[in-house]
Amino acid sequence: MRLPRLLLVAVFALVSSACERFHGPLHLLQRPASGSAPPTGSISTGGETRPALLASARYEVPLPSRGLLTFGMGVQNPAGVEVPGWYRLTVKSGDTVLRQPQINPRELHGWRDITIELAGLGRRAPLSFELQLTEKDGTPITPPSGVTLAISDPVIHDLADYGRHKGVVLISIDTLRRDHVSAYGYPKPTTPRLDALAASGLLCEDAVSTSSWTLPAHLSMLTSADPGAHGGTNRDVGFNGKVKTLASMFQEAGYATQAVTSHLYVSQVYGVHTGFDHLEFNQKVRANNIVDRGIDLVDRFGDRPFFVFLHFYDPHWHYDPHDSTKRYFETSYTGTLSGNLKEFTELDPAKVSPQDMAHLLALYDGEIRYTDDELGRFFDHMKARGLDKSSLILVTSDHGEEFGEHGSWEHQKTLYEELIRIPMIVNGPGITARREPAPVSLLDVAPTLVAWARLSPKWEPQGVSLLSPAPDHRPAYGETDHTVDGTRKLFLRPGAGETKVIFSIKPEDGKVTREEWYELGIDPGEGRSHPPRDEVALAVRKQAIGRWVSGRSATPGPKVTLTPEQREQFIAQGYIGLGGR
Repeated sequence: MRLPRLLLVAVFALVSSACERFHGPLHLLQRPASGSAPPTGSISTGGETRPALLASARYEVPLPSRGLLTFGMGVQNPAGVEVPGWYRLTVKSGDTVLRQPQINPRELHGWRDITIELAGLGRRAPLSFELQLTEKDGTPITPPSGVTLAISDPVIHDLADYGRHKGVVLISIDTLRRDHVSAYGYPKPTTPRLDALAASGLLCEDAVSTSSWTLPAHLSMLTSADPGAHGGTNRDVGFNGKVKTLASMFQEAGYATQAVTSHLYVSQVYGVHTGFDHLEFNQKVRANNIVDRGIDLVDRFGDRPFFVFLHFYDPHWHYDPHDSTKRYFETSYTGTLSGNLKEFTELDPAKVSPQDMAHLLALYDGEIRYTDDELGRFFDHMKARGLDKSSLILVTSDHGEEFGEHGSWEHQKTLYEELIRIPMIVNGPGITARREPAPVSLLDVAPTLVAWARLSPKWEPQGVSLLSPAPDHRPAYGETDHTVDGTRKLFLRPGAGETKVIFSIKPEDGKVTREEWYELGIDPGEGRSHPPRDEVALAVRKQAIGRWVSGRSATPGPKVTLTPEQREQFIAQGYIGLGGR
């Protein structure tokens, strides 16, 4: 008996579906759903647009032996109406509930990424998403007009594919002094996880920044260009877009490029997002939030080449460490001084009691340890996913911090060693454990990452790769416009044991108003200026001023006008209203 042709086709389709093998990553939005097709579309929330599922749906899917499901929960609400109740999502395989996240839509200002491990479901299984707006007790609510609940880009990954592609993770810990990192000899246990990373990787003994504050330093880190060349030299201007960014080079090479940052200077406002597929900025987050988002990103993109930039703000003022880490450093303090910037900057550092100073340093160290602990959680997750086998990690800082060494607090205003010396640690496949004694700069970060990934961009970096057999260690250079006396300060520094010069110049005509010469080999604390012979001074002055003038001849960055909310953020953090900054 011969079966009708249509029945044969149906039987063949059923058998083929049942025998379908997993080929990942599997994007569910590109597959037909069981039953009627659910609505899909591009949904924007929190400044990020993603393809999304807009209603409940069910799929029959092949699964790998080690499956991982990633997706995001979001609410599109262009009119900004008050959304009642809770956004409740139920993810099931058949009758088994795999996960049931419930989120307050009034607190959801972007995509909330979710990861579910798909273990024990066999080689093929049903997978369903049930989207509801409900009361707290689960009673359904009809969403207000114009409000859309969404599931962004649900993807099934095979964990066996993690670690097969190159990954690059750049980590910046804002305001982290080199000499408060245990791996550099600090006697207190501030950084056990960074110490372990350094022990099996490359530790740069003499790394320096290009500035003593956040914006110019980070743009130099991400472009390998002097502050004048990238344009971000003061609070009123941003990145000029005239030099290549690290993210854009990875993006052009097909990498997923993602960033999570925690300061306005490291955000879209100042052009730092250039080249990133998405940069997520939130001023109010702490290290645990940054690590949570970093884990989300490596889960989403770990089966393809990726570049992830994570910026941690915790060691920056105000000093308010988590109780879990403050106990490592705080003794029985009985004073009244807090870690709030406004409070301690009103005090003369020379008149602060040893007890009060020890208290401030304990708070600062507690912030560092909390960041280190959270980084350990990120490193452990990378290893659990197998990403340590194929990923490079570079950890550094943008600048240090002053605790009265030269008569002032915090940073920005000067260019002394406590501000410009920073940690720099590189670890990953192909990196031999060693300590590099030669001077290196933040300008070397981007060339190092590009060289390790073997990219070939058309690019003229000012720095060099630290992976080169014999890198060209030129004198380090840096500058700051945020000064008390209104001058522009710049430094030239061949190395930790050599002569360092700091020039103060008038911005209107480039005239030098002050020179400071320090023999770092015998005076590492820069306590007394020792001017060299005239002919030596002339040569160094010419080199340093020439570099400053060369940078200022570049296209300035675009004007940045802060919104009232952004200005309030700066005021709350002490950038506006304290000393006129």
